[in-house]
Amino acid sequence: MVVFVFSRRRCDENAALLQSVDLTTAKEKSDIHHFFTKCIDRLKGSDKKLPQVLQMAELLKRGFAIHHSGILPILKEVVELLFQKGYVKILFATETFAMGVNMPARTVVFDSMQKHDGKEIRTLSPSEYIQMAGRAGRRGLDSTGTVIVLCKGPDAPEPTELARMMMGKPMKLESRFRVTYSMLLNLLRVEHLRIEDMLQRSFVESASLRQALTRKATLNKVETALSSMRPLECDVCCISNETHSSIEDYFMQLLEFVRFRGQLWSDLVRYPIVDKMLSLGRLVIVCLPEINRIATLAVVLKMVSEGQRKVMQLMLSVEEGGNVEETDRQLYDAFRKLADTEREWKRESALIESAALIGLERLAVPRRGASRSTYRIVNDVPVTSLLAICQKTIKVDIGAVVTDARLRAGPRFRTRSPDPLISKVVLEMDSLAERWSQDAEGPNVLLPGRDIQITDVAIFDKIARLNLMRNAVIDYERFPCRSCVSFKQHLTSVSERVHLRMVRDGLLFSLSTGGLLLSDEYCSRIKVLNRLEYIDECNMVTLKGKVACEIHHQELLITELMLDNKFDTRSTPEIAAMLSAMTCQYKDRGGDVQKNNSNITPPAVLQQLKTDVMQAAEKIARVQHECGLNAEHPSEELSFALMHVVYEWANATPFSEIMKLTEAQEGLIVRCIQRLDELCKDVRNAARLVGNPALYEKMEHISNAIKRDIVFAASLYTIVE
Repeated sequence: MVVFVFSRRRCDENAALLQSVDLTTAKEKSDIHHFFTKCIDRLKGSDKKLPQVLQMAELLKRGFAIHHSGILPILKEVVELLFQKGYVKILFATETFAMGVNMPARTVVFDSMQKHDGKEIRTLSPSEYIQMAGRAGRRGLDSTGTVIVLCKGPDAPEPTELARMMMGKPMKLESRFRVTYSMLLNLLRVEHLRIEDMLQRSFVESASLRQALTRKATLNKVETALSSMRPLECDVCCISNETHSSIEDYFMQLLEFVRFRGQLWSDLVRYPIVDKMLSLGRLVIVCLPEINRIATLAVVLKMVSEGQRKVMQLMLSVEEGGNVEETDRQLYDAFRKLADTEREWKRESALIESAALIGLERLAVPRRGASRSTYRIVNDVPVTSLLAICQKTIKVDIGAVVTDARLRAGPRFRTRSPDPLISKVVLEMDSLAERWSQDAEGPNVLLPGRDIQITDVAIFDKIARLNLMRNAVIDYERFPCRSCVSFKQHLTSVSERVHLRMVRDGLLFSLSTGGLLLSDEYCSRIKVLNRLEYIDECNMVTLKGKVACEIHHQELLITELMLDNKFDTRSTPEIAAMLSAMTCQYKDRGGDVQKNNSNITPPAVLQQLKTDVMQAAEKIARVQHECGLNAEHPSEELSFALMHVVYEWANATPFSEIMKLTEAQEGLIVRCIQRLDELCKDVRNAARLVGNPALYEKMEHISNAIKRDIVFAASLYTIVE
């Protein structure tokens, strides 16, 4: 039986709870003892008496075992070999046991159906469940395999959730290809291979390559449509000289204005003063291409955060009766099915149409027939749809709105008259819209810079720029096209032409190397390498870059430390401790705290070593930020929890003694030191490249000092029959 537990600590605790249970016969105990002793006799001295070794020996004799990354490698191999022979009756393991190790069992037990994936606690995916549950049933021995799911607490898992996990579609194969500094430097050294070609051949670009033929066909259609469009022939709209601009210039200035205004609103809503303005009851003027309405009056119900952006839930007045509601629903559904770029263009087109035909902060004349008005709630309206925030607010009972909307969602009550409290709000909105649309001054609005005061210098500059752009687009003397009798038709024609050009440019870009998914990251990393002098202006690899090519992990950080002479004045144990920060995968929650039962005091030099590493990491992070690279801070991959442990190990301290220095499990310490040995080989090769024999000898000495005893014990698979 294999019990999958998604926590190393709980694996150990579950095994400890079964101290009184014995599942093996006397013959099996003898065989287990003989095999275990034979394997452990290869260890030296105090390594045989390590607490984990003694604990595992006691567990195995009773038919239990533990298997996770915190277990010593030699003990994991002992467990695997005994499990294959049938001596281990119950094995507590993490999910790594199911990955790549062919160890079938009669029964598989899930301690929980949820795991922490490093970001959040979530239910197992179908592929994860299949990978682990698939261990149940031994080929040739069992006719069926049994899978047991433990239900802890009062609530059992929902049947639908279990069905999704067991029968759901497996996760799609996704590329984990990453652009790294090491890859870029090595490719730049190869003359016959371009980096762009390498990126194009990666699996991450496979979807884009599959769409290439479709995009080329679409491009041909767009270019044909562009060439077939007749040029605009209008003596008024086509004037272009020093004092007057054409209708196309006017359109492009409006497009730039509405885009910049949308970006500014997105920035402003992050400030509490603006977020508070857009609270329940605030009247706003918006364009809603979702339901084919421009410059319409709406009242804010609430603001909702969606990741990094904020969207609004709005209520607006609409005509009652007929097929208005059904038409709006069809328009809304069709709009949501559009591609992101198409949705954005429709939104921008509506904003331009509103600005050109109605005014920048003006209301369109309400569409009213003989019928009464009702209301419509529109969700997920981006703040980029805002034309203006009105000074006026009205009282809205949000409880009445929610209750009435929920009731009217059913077909039976769809034609029901709104709640009287809501009808009052709708009537007030109709009255204000009618008056403001006919008023020459329009509604009183809150303008950024005039009514919305933000002290942030960056925002202040953006507001000043927006005001300059606003003044430019309302300079009607410069745009005689506005007096053209066919202004609306000509504006529509220009809009279609500009849209086709944008689609064409987008297709050309997506078919070029600049359209690669990793293109932006590649360009940013090249800038970083150039700034840090790993490559020159011609993208030729410098000596510093060649040093980084020799290192396969944290190449920039180690190269910076190496060429800043941070290793030259340090002893070999100190260098080993410094490099352990790059190889340690153990995160100590309480910091690097020494155990109470240890008499070894951490040397003061360790803090200075940590400072040296962090300074180099900060330097790289600063350059990455300045070059626009959206990457995690280099220090995120560092862990200083085992610096003291590695320092003492390099000083020939026995493993049993260094275990007193940390709460980390033995397997994690071994993994850290083994990775450190690989890193020392890389630094040794780099030292030979730059002609630093002293550092070369230090790396040799570190490797010899740490490659000993239980940490580098040979694999049992190569010696045990």
